[in-house]
Amino acid sequence: MMRRPRTAADFAVLGVLAPGGLLTVEQLAQQARLTAWSVRRALLRLQSRGLIMDAHNRGRWAITPRGRGEWAAKGRRFTL
Repeated sequence: MMRRPRTAADFAVLGVLAPGGLLTVEQLAQQARLTAWSVRRALLRLQSRGLIMDAHNRGRWAITPRGRGEWAAKGRRFTL
C-alpha cells in the first residue's frame, strides 16, 4: 500500500518541485509560502516515502517520478 503525504506542507513542497529543477530549502520555503522548518519536516517525510530526492547531499531537492505521480493523482487540488 502506497503511503500518501499527510500534510498541506507536503503537498505544497511537491507542488513547487513538480515543474522540475533543483531547489534549496530557502527557495522551497519562499515559493511554497512556508517556514524553513515546515519545509525541512516535509522534505524528511517526502524523502522517506521516495517522493523526492536530494542532489548528492548538496542541499538541493528534486521530485522523483513517483512523486510526480503522487502530485498528478492528488496534489493538484492543493495548488497555491
